[in-house]
Amino acid sequence: MIEKYLLVRACYGINIHSDAHGEYGTVLESPEIYPDISLITAATILNGSPDHEVVIIDAPIEDDLLPDKLIEKIKGTHFDKLILKTAAASVKSDLELIRQIKKIFPDRCVMLAGHAAKSLSEWILKNTDADGVITEPLDEYIYRTVYGREADMDLMPTPDYTLVDYRRYKDNSGNIRLTLKAGRGCPMNCSYCPYIRYYDRFGTRSVDKVIEDMKVLVSLGADIIQFRDQFFTCDKQRTKEICERIIKEGISVRWIIETRITSLDEELIALLSKAGLFLICFGVEAGNKDILDEYNSNKGRPEVLKKTVEYLDRQGILTMAFYIVGFPEDTWETMRETYRFASSINSSIAAFNEYMDFDLPKGSGPEVFSPFENSTNTGRPYHLNRDEVRYAKDLFSGLYTMEHDSLGKAYEYNYLLAKESRQKVSLLKSLEDDLIKMSQVIRETRSGI
Repeated sequence: MIEKYLLVRACYGINIHSDAHGEYGTVLESPEIYPDISLITAATILNGSPDHEVVIIDAPIEDDLLPDKLIEKIKGTHFDKLILKTAAASVKSDLELIRQIKKIFPDRCVMLAGHAAKSLSEWILKNTDADGVITEPLDEYIYRTVYGREADMDLMPTPDYTLVDYRRYKDNSGNIRLTLKAGRGCPMNCSYCPYIRYYDRFGTRSVDKVIEDMKVLVSLGADIIQFRDQFFTCDKQRTKEICERIIKEGISVRWIIETRITSLDEELIALLSKAGLFLICFGVEAGNKDILDEYNSNKGRPEVLKKTVEYLDRQGILTMAFYIVGFPEDTWETMRETYRFASSINSSIAAFNEYMDFDLPKGSGPEVFSPFENSTNTGRPYHLNRDEVRYAKDLFSGLYTMEHDSLGKAYEYNYLLAKESRQKVSLLKSLEDDLIKMSQVIRETRSGI
């Protein structure tokens, strides 16, 4: 008998990159939409099984599919099991959506997936109508469910983006940007990192599979391929082989990686550039060595980081550095050190993010995550309060954009988008228990009523 699955990612009027941050998800202030690769891959696995059928509803890329219309769409879909992919910032709304679905389909199996659901699994199973919580990456769970065994990276299929309207996954410039995984997890052990908490092992995909994946996405018309690996260049020889194959086989596409920047050398950088890489993302996190040591994070010597960024710039490769402000140990002076450090490294783009504490108390409920914001409420003591940290984050973001682009760009991107996002958050926080009203309010806001 064929088992029918319905995989869902909801949209609550706030843009969430749900497979970022170790699949806790990240609220974005910009309108660009990212795919959730574990959701797409899970659907691909089910679609390839003769014993299963799958429908995937990815609300962020469907017109006006807010919670009220999403519920109506689910009503019209036949399924045996429904899996909702959660995010930390929307988990309370996700739980309300589950309550509504179980009210309509009390006899159907309804489950939650994602890192936030895993972190709250004890509370969810005690206090909600959910039939289960998937405590591992969704694609790994589905593979094991379908085939009865664990999957290494090479056993995973190329994500089938034709299962959704993939042309809606666009960056801020209108480019179709699709994502792949050439590896999963990270061999480093930074204690604040959510990835090592969710992916219990580090693994990579073979060069042949990576090239096959890229060819498929290029055939679909992808303008940009973004690899979601946390340490793409961990194995230099493998990275060189990937680049050489891209060049040899004439794969023409721009691509993005995230990596540890100290793993690069001039030879590898030149090869990456020739193969079409145009942006490297890397973590720096803090400018204060004591804070980095506290979290077992060593990103490399400042002079090495600066020299590598300068060389990447000469090779025409953009750089995006990630920084964290508001560590529990942070003071005004240590945060200022972080900004000075960012200025000295001088990456093309700098992303300043608020520290999120993932050491959640046992039995935590959804209140531990701030609704529709990148913030946690664990009760841990901090030197600075959240308002002070947010001020520093906003100030640093605006200053960096002004210094590397223009004051007008800083106003548009770092002020106006942030202001609009926070106005939405303020409006929606009180509506998490009433998804119908929330949907109405979002539409009214969009239409300017």
